[in-house]
Amino acid sequence: VSAPIVPSPVPTPGLAKRMKKSKQPLQVTKDLGRWKPADDLLLINAVLQTNDLTSVHLGVKFSCRFNLREIQERWYALLYDPIISKLACQAMRQLHPEAIAAIQSKVLFSKAEEQLLNKVGSVRASQPTLDTFQELLHKHPDVFYPSRTAKALQLHWQLMKQYYLLDDQT
Repeated sequence: VSAPIVPSPVPTPGLAKRMKKSKQPLQVTKDLGRWKPADDLLLINAVLQTNDLTSVHLGVKFSCRFNLREIQERWYALLYDPIISKLACQAMRQLHPEAIAAIQSKVLFSKAEEQLLNKVGSVRASQPTLDTFQELLHKHPDVFYPSRTAKALQLHWQLMKQYYLLDDQT
């Protein structure tokens, strides 16, 4: 003997409209306005380099000023929200190759990269040449971000030297 099927109550028109409106699409459209494809690509590359959202918040300049919570929310949305992830991937694929190269040049240096740059001495009479940094790139291709150039390494090394972050500085 089965239990009788009770018809579900018919929702009122106002309730039906409210039920159809999902918060998901509202969130997607809200995020699409502030987060540009370039920001998403920069966020992804920076997090993959540093594995630290706080470092990304402090060290990356996005097109808008995002607080740490917004960066965390966007990162998790890119990872776990299929709608946002799909839209962001489609938008990033449409970026011009020159724009992608410019974004990749802004990626933060990882701790491993900076440890290798630390070993380039600063007490020599002359500054290390581009050849020194090119050699460093060739010796450690697995450590350095793929789009790093000898010039980029030299500029970062000079910044590290300026702030007394090299091993042979006091």
